[in-house]
Amino acid sequence: GGARSARPRGSAADGAGVAVASAMQDARALLDSLMGPSRDSKEGQKPDGFKDKNICKRFLVGFCPNDAQDNWFHNTRRKDVNVCTKVHSDRLREDFEKHPDREKYLIEYEKEFLTFLEGLVREADAWIQRETANCTGPGTVTKMPANMRTKMYDLQEKSDLMMKQAEELADSGDLGASKMAVVKANEMRDESKQIKEQHTFESQGEKVCDICGVRCNPDEPADYKAHLDGRLHDGYTKIRAKVKELREKMRNLPEKVEEEAGGRDAKAGDRDRDRDRDRRSAATAATARVARESERDRDRGDRGDRGRDRGRDDHGGHRGEGRERGEGRDRGEGRDRGEGRDR
Repeated sequence: GGARSARPRGSAADGAGVAVASAMQDARALLDSLMGPSRDSKEGQKPDGFKDKNICKRFLVGFCPNDAQDNWFHNTRRKDVNVCTKVHSDRLREDFEKHPDREKYLIEYEKEFLTFLEGLVREADAWIQRETANCTGPGTVTKMPANMRTKMYDLQEKSDLMMKQAEELADSGDLGASKMAVVKANEMRDESKQIKEQHTFESQGEKVCDICGVRCNPDEPADYKAHLDGRLHDGYTKIRAKVKELREKMRNLPEKVEEEAGGRDAKAGDRDRDRDRDRRSAATAATARVARESERDRDRGDRGDRGRDRGRDDHGGHRGEGRERGEGRDRGEGRDRGEGRDR
């Protein structure tokens, strides 16, 4: 009875728990975007909270196309674009805009933003190249509704039957009826051809949008317009426009501003290098310590081995001397006995 009352895995309660957790996460993200992630702290909002590592700097200076809560690439074939799970806060963007040191951080954040957007553009251009190779070329195309296609095939079939009937009538000598059957067969065949011609046209072939990389058919105006109005096309239009804008801005930066931004980048790089150097030094020291301990162990082992060898040498030496003396005596006695026999 107890086993039957246990809740099975994957029950509706588990699904409800996951749904509640997901809803709470969405609500938390919404509050972060409206009020900032430090809304519950005793100090309240920090004036420079936008500098925290978990804040999306791309959102501060423009937009974040891969925001987990508002992903432009969701439900598209661009599966290789990673989702951004950082905080995207309107409140922090306002704080950043009002901050007295805004200009000091703006160029740094915009440089990082430009690098990210240029990566998206490179991926889109590579996608466009692949899709272009898979396009159907221009040519004659026949497209018609299913009911018209059925009617065309029926007319062709009836025309063939009527022509066969005309031949049978001619063989039986009824030439008048045969001629009438031929006329009806030709009429049905002409109607079938007319239906096909009405639904046949010269296609422009498939084309790939040079903005977003979507493969579409200009012969279908409604579908083509739907692509132009789609979120992916609109997103890449904004991305390419922002890349152009930021490149122009970076080219025209005053030297002083660029040097300051470069100085901050260099300082950040120096800090990273210092941390790497400290980690390498710690690793080297640890390796040296292990090596010294291993060497001491080997020394202790060598001293012990030498002591044992000396002990073996002492005992073995006495035994060897005894053997040598015994062998000498044996050899001497043998020679004496041999000499006696000779005499």
